Amino acid sequence: MKAIGTQMLQTERLILRRFVESDAEAMFQNWASSAENLTYVTWDPHPNLEVTRNSIRNWVASYDNPNYYKWAICLKEKPEQVIGDISIVEMNEYDSCCEIGYILGKNYWGCGMMTEALKAVLDFCFAQAGFQKVRSRYDSLNPASGRVMEKAGMTYLKTVTNGVERKDYVVDLIYYQIKKN
Repeated sequence: MKAIGTQMLQTERLILRRFVESDAEAMFQNWASSAENLTYVTWDPHPNLEVTRNSIRNWVASYDNPNYYKWAICLKEKPEQVIGDISIVEMNEYDSCCEIGYILGKNYWGCGMMTEALKAVLDFCFAQAGFQKVRSRYDSLNPASGRVMEKAGMTYLKTVTNGVERKDYVVDLIYYQIKKN
């Protein structure tokens, strides 16, 4: 594995870049303040713009760490407006493996944007960062996230029964994985 940090990536329709503080308002509007958008994640909606600003400030400060990988997902035609994020949320140097997490603003669901972003990050993980395996997981009540993983070339790995406790329910976690080559 190479500790190279978050590098800018481009796809046909997207630019994946580092977050900047000016992304706060778009992030707040596109997903961070929306309970519906955050149904399947582990954090609560941001009650105000300042909470979003603080999150981004922490991420920007973390870019100094060459093992920190977090991308703002932007449309090529509007690279200043962030519509989601994708990041390496866990790394295991022992087996050159990482886990990717992602979120996309509801207005962009169902357009193939997240699959496009995930494919770009998978390519980065294998071709540039030197990972040998990449995993991702989703809450069993969110099968659309599993379809994103499948479309990006990942295959089913395992199900952890009652793997995550949410505010008022418990769900299974379904893991997908892809290996280099």
